[in-house]
Amino acid sequence: MKHIISFVIKFVLWGTVLLSFLTIFNTPISLIFFISLAATVISYVLGDLLILPRMGNFVATLADLVLSFGLIWFFCYWLIERTANMAYAAFFATMAIGAAEAFFHLFLENHLFTDRTTRQTRNWFDEGRWATEFAEEYEEPKQNDDSQ
Repeated sequence: MKHIISFVIKFVLWGTVLLSFLTIFNTPISLIFFISLAATVISYVLGDLLILPRMGNFVATLADLVLSFGLIWFFCYWLIERTANMAYAAFFATMAIGAAEAFFHLFLENHLFTDRTTRQTRNWFDEGRWATEFAEEYEEPKQNDDSQ
């Protein structure tokens, strides 16, 4: 059930962004729905289920940026128009999706990935292994003996 809710949220996110950008080109709603569904399935499986638990939010967001630009541009280029304007639309849609994906990943980390092992593998730097210790020397200073 958690995956279904997460998938629906991601689908609504992708659908809203693609609807707002692709209606400029008079794209049919059914085609926007198909592009949103296909891109959501691919992005959810690759970015959210494979990369996010292993690498963390930052790497998963970068991977989602690259993946979303490639998917949107591919689908728009082959299904809507073969113009350079599709690359611009894909770029701006990717920026909007990437901004929302970072928050979506935080949602997934808190609600879907509650396993302790995934948190430990990503938070290796929080254990204090890279801390620096500052201390004074414990040796007594040598005193010069001028009495001889």
